[in-house]
Amino acid sequence: MQSFIKRAFNIHEGEMRVAFLMQFYIFLVITVLLLVKPTVNALFLSNLGVEQLPYGYLLVASVAVLSTLFYNRLVKRFSIKIVAISTIVLFSILFFALGYSIYEEIMFPPVLYFYYLILSLFGVLVTSQFWTISNMVFDAREAKRLFGFIGAGAIAGGIAGGYITTILSSYFGNSVVIFVASALLLLCVPIILTVWHMRINQLGHFVQSKRKASEKEISGSALKIVMKSKHLVYLASIVGVSVIVAKLVDYQFSDFSNKAFSDPHDLASFFGFWFSTFNVVALLIQLFLTNRLLSFFGVTANLLVLPVGIALGSILFLTFPELWVLVLIKGMDGSFKQSINKASFELSILPVEFNVKKRAKPFIDVVVDSIATGLAGCLLLLVIKKLDVSTEYISVLIIFFLFLWLLFVYRLRETYFDSFRRNILSLVDRNNARKSDLDESSIHRSNLEVLTSGNEKEILSLLASMSDDLQDYYKPYVLKLLDHPSNRVKSAAIREIYHFKYGTATDKMVDILQNEKDDEVVFEAMNYVLFHTSVRKDSSVFLSYLDSEKDYIKNAALLCLAKASRQNKAIARKFHLEDRVEAQIEEFTAFENEHRKEEISELLVTIGISRISKYYYFIDKYLDGENQFILTYAIMAAGRTMDATYVPKLLKLLKNDKHRQNCVKSLTNFGEGLSEIILDLLESMKFDDSVKLHIPEIIEGFETKETGQVLVQLLGSKDQKVRHAAAKSLSLIEDKLFRFKVPKKMLNDFISKECEDLTNTLAQINAIENALNDLGVDSTTDAPVSEKSKLLELLIEHLNLNFHQGIETVFYLLSLSYRNSDMEVAFMGVRDKSRESRTNAIEFLDNLLELKLKTKILPLMEYHFLRTEETPAPFEFLNEKVAIETLVENGDELSSNYARQLMQ
Repeated sequence: MQSFIKRAFNIHEGEMRVAFLMQFYIFLVITVLLLVKPTVNALFLSNLGVEQLPYGYLLVASVAVLSTLFYNRLVKRFSIKIVAISTIVLFSILFFALGYSIYEEIMFPPVLYFYYLILSLFGVLVTSQFWTISNMVFDAREAKRLFGFIGAGAIAGGIAGGYITTILSSYFGNSVVIFVASALLLLCVPIILTVWHMRINQLGHFVQSKRKASEKEISGSALKIVMKSKHLVYLASIVGVSVIVAKLVDYQFSDFSNKAFSDPHDLASFFGFWFSTFNVVALLIQLFLTNRLLSFFGVTANLLVLPVGIALGSILFLTFPELWVLVLIKGMDGSFKQSINKASFELSILPVEFNVKKRAKPFIDVVVDSIATGLAGCLLLLVIKKLDVSTEYISVLIIFFLFLWLLFVYRLRETYFDSFRRNILSLVDRNNARKSDLDESSIHRSNLEVLTSGNEKEILSLLASMSDDLQDYYKPYVLKLLDHPSNRVKSAAIREIYHFKYGTATDKMVDILQNEKDDEVVFEAMNYVLFHTSVRKDSSVFLSYLDSEKDYIKNAALLCLAKASRQNKAIARKFHLEDRVEAQIEEFTAFENEHRKEEISELLVTIGISRISKYYYFIDKYLDGENQFILTYAIMAAGRTMDATYVPKLLKLLKNDKHRQNCVKSLTNFGEGLSEIILDLLESMKFDDSVKLHIPEIIEGFETKETGQVLVQLLGSKDQKVRHAAAKSLSLIEDKLFRFKVPKKMLNDFISKECEDLTNTLAQINAIENALNDLGVDSTTDAPVSEKSKLLELLIEHLNLNFHQGIETVFYLLSLSYRNSDMEVAFMGVRDKSRESRTNAIEFLDNLLELKLKTKILPLMEYHFLRTEETPAPFEFLNEKVAIETLVENGDELSSNYARQLMQ
């Protein structure tokens, strides 16, 4: 039986006893409430009449607010244990006195008002104490698992209390009912002491330090804390409106019931029976419907169930003003409120930070509830006394407040998710300082320091980052870089100066042309001179460069001519571009070994830029060659041609680490048409995964339908890294491709496939970890570690990296169906070091994702990111041999390599 309960309610080892004790605690509290409430209500209505009920509401509201202020001072001064036990003993004594008053028939109006008030305070204070102690006994993760089980005790208490009232009041009278309630309430005292000893004494120092920390962090009154948060304001509004509706419904129900049953005993039995029946229905809903409804419709949608149900009942009552309709309405209020609505409300406040929630929730539960009760009393006095309206027409007032209730729930939805986002972001580790924290003057100082005394790498990086918006502030320092000893820095500086005011550095560029011998520097200087001075219009000067005896000047001029001819074919004809290129090719072919590699490289780029197809054979020759320096420029030349026949060759060269970046740049030169070319090639040719891995990076900047189709094809790759790259690129561009959407079914299939791979990875990690543990490796000692142990550790590390990459792929795919910003926040949360942050992120996803997706994704995340000894494994266990063999056959290159070594 115990094993069944553990499995059914997800209770872990060591929690069973304390969970049952807390469940019995709330069972006793609600049982006592349901023993006393029908009797007090019946006596109040029978002796004073229903018209006095609004005054009772007002009395409860005023006294509850004042008592809350007094109670808060007690909690600050004394332990919650002392306060809770004292409160229970005090109420037990008061209930015993009530029983004696009933037995002796001491039922004066002041006594009835007094006990109506005492009953209301009991329901607020003792239940509030229970949940306060529960939050101290259980941490957030335990509470999420166990509060449903414990809360069933409250519903069971409602059932038991009502039926006991019916039986005892019928056979022994109301006084005996109250005496029993007084005795049962005292049983809560040993429960509190036992639970305190079992759990809280061991955490006393932690609890106190946490309480003090929260007091320092959160300042101001509870009202101010609530008003600062839209989410809390809407929650408080929902509570207030729901209480008003409940009191109006209760008044109608009490009025019609009092008219139907004149005898107090009959009325108490009627109340007891139906209150218990409502709780039976609530228990059935809690056990069989609540979790399913929350899974299907989410938290905020389930908050609509209760108001919609009451609204339909109120409309029915306006048509048929009968008691049975009010029983139906009161039944919905009594059953849905304690099951679906209660669970949804508690989950709605879950994303609020603990320190805020600790101050805000008691205010909402007690003060807002009490004020709403008083407001309901005022409304009833106004409607019934002043306007002399019949009781059944209160339904019109109820429908008005139900409209407000629905409106607040609608507004709550977005603030609910916003609270999750803010809470997760506030918990995420922020160790890295942001660039925005630097003031503008410090940035200027840092940049100037790099420009004046930085090394080559630093200067090149800075110039690249400043190229789009180089401020006038830096221009004098960039001009000084023309004298820098590094030719790469000189070339980069000239490219920046190219965008300066017309003719800024003409004299310096001419000087560089005459004295510099580096091909790249000369080309950049030539480019500047020809396109930023009047020399461009002087044919004789240009011809002198083209016919120069200095090869680096002649080759630079020819390359500049090729660039100019792209926009102006007349220039190509005027200076005989084709003839000059052909002459260069013949000379280089005849005396290949006598020419510098820089000259050949420059000619290759010239051919590519000029796009003279009959000379492409020269590019082909070096594209298949072995000289790595010239191959670099052959790749650049192939990209400049924009000839589709070069795409397959360039794609295959992506496997070459040294030339990959040049291939990427060259392929992007093909523009948006590249996606269509690659799409055709993927269908007609086979490419290695090492090639496919880099295709997303190349095409993600193209906003075409074919781009999306290519990426979707790559999502079907067996290689995880390829899928990761494709998903990442697709998430970046999908908003741009407004005409392209991945079909939802296809997307869900991709996510399911990714989850299957992640499940297999977790199974492999588990098997390898067990193998490592079997070797008896102890990282705390200096004992030598075997070669096998090292390989197992490396394999585990690599598989964990694969798992994290797979999780990131899942988030990229989810961002195609859900708001991208939400997925970013959730991903930050699950990757954070804080367990609380991970818990909030997973809970956020649980409320955001559709059922089919979260049942696949969340068990993986909970096992990997929140695992304890009791967390169920979402996979079938493997032994070491099977795991190694699987990795050899289906693992990526590195994991397969490790696995092969382990098999040897």
